[in-house]
Amino acid sequence: MSEALNIIKYLRFPKPLGIIHVGANSGQEIEAYENSSAEACVYIEPIPHIFQQLKDNIGNLSNHYAVEALCSDVNGEEVEFYIASNEGQSSSMFPLGNHAQLYPDIKYINSIKLETRTLDSIIEEQFPQCQFDLLVLDTQGSELKVLMGSHYLLKSKIRYVFAEISEDPLYEGGCTFEEVTSFLKLYGFRVKNLYINYKNWGEALYAKKNSHNSQLPEPPGLNLALNKPAQQSSVSCWSKPNDAQGAVNGFKDGGYGFHTNEEENPWWQVDLLENYALTEIRVYNRIDWCEERAKTLQIYLSQDKKNWKRVYHNDENYIFGGVDGRPLIVALNSHIARYIRLQLQETTALHLDEFEVYGEIFPPKNPVIYL
Repeated sequence: MSEALNIIKYLRFPKPLGIIHVGANSGQEIEAYENSSAEACVYIEPIPHIFQQLKDNIGNLSNHYAVEALCSDVNGEEVEFYIASNEGQSSSMFPLGNHAQLYPDIKYINSIKLETRTLDSIIEEQFPQCQFDLLVLDTQGSELKVLMGSHYLLKSKIRYVFAEISEDPLYEGGCTFEEVTSFLKLYGFRVKNLYINYKNWGEALYAKKNSHNSQLPEPPGLNLALNKPAQQSSVSCWSKPNDAQGAVNGFKDGGYGFHTNEEENPWWQVDLLENYALTEIRVYNRIDWCEERAKTLQIYLSQDKKNWKRVYHNDENYIFGGVDGRPLIVALNSHIARYIRLQLQETTALHLDEFEVYGEIFPPKNPVIYL
């Protein structure tokens, strides 16, 4: 189910802030979730001995939490929960049904009585301050029941749902892809990625209709860099004609506007054609691939292209974003400059989505007075 993160990245959606994984088993996705930089991750597993494995695997990871619970559409219903022979991975509240014909080697070896909880109640009681926007469901036929117990989350918090789905019920009494899709549509979700194998089950990513529209701060004026002449330290096999201009063409899509070769301290720069008193710089990183390459970014200003002054250096190796609502924004105290250079401080490739700068002409032009 770590595939959810790969699909979100491929579609250039904003990174999830927090993840809820229902049916987490022993935590096979822990490493992927940790690497995602999500602020909080909750893993929910109902089988007691597998839950203990999950807790052990999480260990002391900060902001990763294990919850022992069986999620469904209501609180307090006692159900028979069936434990499967494949280390519990096919366990379900439903009889095997069609699953037994498709996978005859997998059988139920035990059952236990469990009391259901809604996902809304778990999050409200235990994690009221956490931000969650990705819900991962691997509950073996009960995905619709879990969603029906997640009204508040789906309405107010969740942006993505990644679920195991089946064209026909895989378990006796289980839900179908069509039923899950119709239910999520009520909350504004649409299918963004779908995979179904030859046995007619697979995985689907749903996202709310406005998932691409991250809130960006209003620009403080006109972008002085728009369509101005730009240069870069090198070109690469990924470069396009007039490659450097790709960062000042006014188009942001989460990909790369330009791409240098891999080299020591690669750079890109723009000529504003006149001196300006600069007040703000915005750098939009690519978010589809290797955004961490910008972690050593430094920004230099010059009036003559010879003498440069550094005005920003990323000593903390902060990995900033772009169209996902996390561009690098650098406030400047009316620094005077015509040229602006972005440069990395290591051997790698420099590739960014878009660059913007704001300010006023310097010195100010005298107003025309008509007599």
